[in-house]
This record gives sequence, C-alpha cells and structure tokens, in this order.
Amino acid sequence: MMLARTSIITAASLLAACASMGTSANPAHGQGSFEFALIGDVPYAALPGVADAKYDVLVHDINSTKKIRWVMHAGDIKSGSTMCSDELFSDRLQRLNQFDIPVIYTPGDNEWTDCHRINNGQYQPLERLDKIRQIFFAKPGVTIGGNTLRVDTQAAVPGFDEFPENVRWSHQNVLFATLHIVGSNNAQAPFQSGSTAVRSQAGDNEVTRRNAANIAWLDSTFAKAKAENSPGVMLMIQANPGLEFTDSVNRVGFEHFLLALENHVKAFGKPVVLTHGDPHYFRVDKPKLVNNNFLPNFTRVETFGAANVHWIKVTVDPNSSDVFRFEPAIVESLP
Repeated sequence: MMLARTSIITAASLLAACASMGTSANPAHGQGSFEFALIGDVPYAALPGVADAKYDVLVHDINSTKKIRWVMHAGDIKSGSTMCSDELFSDRLQRLNQFDIPVIYTPGDNEWTDCHRINNGQYQPLERLDKIRQIFFAKPGVTIGGNTLRVDTQAAVPGFDEFPENVRWSHQNVLFATLHIVGSNNAQAPFQSGSTAVRSQAGDNEVTRRNAANIAWLDSTFAKAKAENSPGVMLMIQANPGLEFTDSVNRVGFEHFLLALENHVKAFGKPVVLTHGDPHYFRVDKPKLVNNNFLPNFTRVETFGAANVHWIKVTVDPNSSDVFRFEPAIVESLP
C-alpha cells in the first residue's frame, strides 16, 4: 500500500484562534521555532496483536515528517468497551514505542477508571491504575517512545511519589506539563450496575489525593514559568472538562482545576494552551473557564480521535507573541 505524505491544512480561522496576545514578535527570547505532534484516543479498538491499519499509517506519517521532536498523547489508548487486560496494556506500549521519537502520554479513563465495566473485565480501577503506572511509567522521569526524553516528574517531589505520570519539560524556555485528569467526572462517576467491581472509600481517597497532586503540579508549573520568564505554557490532560458548557452540572469533577487554571492564566498574562482528548474531533477555540467569558491568552485544543485518525502539527515559536500555532495534519491514505 502506498503511504501518502501528510497534507497540512492551514486556515486563517484556526490561526486566529491560537493562543495569542497580539501579532508582534518578541525577539527577547531569541530562539527559533520547533514542531511536535499531538494525538489522542488511538489506537482505539484494535485487539492485542492484531494489525490496526489506520494507526500504522498514522505512525508512519509522523515518523516520516521531518523535524517533529516528540508526540504528545492525550490518553485513551483503548476504547471504553474493550478489555483492560495486562495483554492489552503491553500491546499498547509496543504500539506507542513504534514512534521513532519520544512519546509523552497521560492516562485516560478508558484504561483504568472505566475498567469496572462488565465488557472491560470488571476490574477494580485502582488495581488497573497501578498496572498502568508499572507498564507506562516504569522509569519515572523518562518517557516512552522509540527514543526517550528526560522529563521532570512529580514522583520526585516529596509527598507525591505515587504520581510518575505528572511530568514537565521545557524546550527553548517554553514550558509543557501533563496533569492526570480523566473523564467519567474525573473518576467520580458511579460504577456500572451489575459489575462485580465495587466502588470503595479507597476510590474516593484516590480522587482527593490526585486532585491535590494536580493542583500542586499546576501551581509549581506556573511558578516555574514565571521565574524563568517563559513565553508560553502548554498543559495536557485526558478529559474534556466541559469547557463548551457554562453550567457546573456538566463540569462535575473539574471545578477546582478550572478555577485554579483560570487564576493562573490571568496572572501569567502570556499564552496558555490546554489540550485534551475524549470527544474525538479536532477543534481550537477560546472557551470560558469559570468566571471570565473570554481570556485572550487562553486556548483550548482538542485532539482528533478514534473515528478520524489524524494528528495535529504544533509549531512553537518563542519569538512570537502567539507562541503556539496548530495545523490539522490529515493523513490522506487512511484505509
């Protein structure tokens, strides 16, 4: 099968939606631009050991695109209706390691929170979370992927050793961080009726600890950005925290994070991007966080998903006041 090169589509409307505080350059940073790939919700329904032609083409396309420094994966490496087995997790690690470059991955709800479902194997989610950490974060501070990248990990911070998945790194003074925030109301949704898995106090305690860890990591990320005069910050979570809604009912589980994020965005004053997966379609917009209808330096980017196995090319220019630019990279030879 002939593999087509990626077709990069640049639209003025998308560029206008990018994180922006204006259009003038800021030569004080004095460093050139760089590029990376953003994906999520893949590979989705493939069974362990069974070829996934769409995913394979995606991997080939990114690997053959020059100057892509890393892949950011916004979680959900399996569908919400497939088994959460050790075999599947090992299969997904092998598939993510097919990328020639580092892969920065944050866990999704499909691979642990929702594993209580009958068609997922009725696992206890906390046991699956432990397994995810053992397999995908076996070396805290080192990413997965064909080549690896050394990153700061929250597991190295006293009191937060259970969170190797929260990582942070910088390139040309632009700061990137992941936060373990998942769907299903951030792991607070009721368990499926009829499942032998039972929600326990331990599950509630996990949510409390993880939320505290996420806020602490968010605070320290912006403190670092301020101290180092970073031109921009990009954060990655798995869950869509309900940014397209204005009511708290559709943001259950995410309120504290969104409020803390809003306060940091306003105080930082320079471009901040929040990227996530989950709804499975690409968009770049400037939604409301909590109290403000519009923060000009805040942008949300949602990844392509299972039905549309494409990727987003992110160009970062620390000399530009926009800092971040997003282009849908359409893989033309999908099966």
